[in-house]
Amino acid sequence: METEELQRLVDTSPVHRALGLRARAAQAGVVFDASPGPEHTTDERDVLHGGVVATILDTAATFALIDSTGADWSTVDLRIDYLRPAPVAPLEVSGHVVQAGRRIGRARAELAERGSGRLLASAVGTFVRAG
Repeated sequence: METEELQRLVDTSPVHRALGLRARAAQAGVVFDASPGPEHTTDERDVLHGGVVATILDTAATFALIDSTGADWSTVDLRIDYLRPAPVAPLEVSGHVVQAGRRIGRARAELAERGSGRLLASAVGTFVRAG
């Protein structure tokens, strides 16, 4: 899938737009830049809420499957490892397919600070093909 088509699909969701998700690559997985704002923090420390981190990771894993198969997928299970607090800063999230069957798929995602590449969180999930 072309990056522009991937971005068009991402932009259909108000949640994805609010998190500033911008498709950067769609080869052997997907890569998005994310720009969450202070409205996504847990308090005054400029640290992202864990649910926001989970949403970003889930989106990257799901779109890796969509990009790979051309089909829509829904999350069945998502396991997240929070490695360090995620700052309100430019971030990068990548998603990669582990396995895509006819009905069930597995994908993983990693969230890092853009620039330094410092890993903040990772996830692996199970997905079911929609429709």
